Amino acid sequence: MLKLENYGLKIKDKVLFQNVNVLFSEHTISHILGNNGCGKSSFGKSCAGMLSYTGSIVGNEKIILIGSGSNIPSEFSIGDISDLLKKRFDNSRVDTLYNLLKLDTLSQNLPIRKMSDGQKQKVKLYAFLSSDIEVVILDEFTNALDKNSSLDLYHFINEYSQKFNGTIINITHNLSDLEYMPGDYYYVSQQDMIKISSKQEAIDRYVKGE
Repeated sequence: MLKLENYGLKIKDKVLFQNVNVLFSEHTISHILGNNGCGKSSFGKSCAGMLSYTGSIVGNEKIILIGSGSNIPSEFSIGDISDLLKKRFDNSRVDTLYNLLKLDTLSQNLPIRKMSDGQKQKVKLYAFLSSDIEVVILDEFTNALDKNSSLDLYHFINEYSQKFNGTIINITHNLSDLEYMPGDYYYVSQQDMIKISSKQEAIDRYVKGE
């Protein structure tokens, strides 16, 4: 669960959010859409403690923000990462993530730098979600991926949201995310974050740029 109470965010002289009150549910993928520059990514950074805000964010003690630019050392292989994760975190969680991501289909010795973009995103999820995380914020995570890679990630995120306790927030411009990952829908407009009643209404608002 993640809850915003009278939340506000300002970057330099630009007010992005003002008096926002939202409750993001557990075991649900909450999609956040809005025009460029409305503050979606800045909102994610503030939840992760990277930007100052006003009001309260409740439930962000165990949180991770994963963006398209989030990286792990490119010389590491899946085998290297598995060894490290099992030394630090609960092995049953690590093994479950490994199996859900179907990482056994990849060479265990292949360096990350030689992987496809889709494979790199899988390895990121494996590494970043192995710790005891309660809130996951994905920021444009399927950006620039091919369809098959995106479908693999959609399947994983849907399963993850049901198997593990916690909340998933997906900041996106990719309307396919909404098609393949059912959940709740929010639209950022006029310094507020508004819950939208249906997927189609969320898509319509986004397309119209309201």
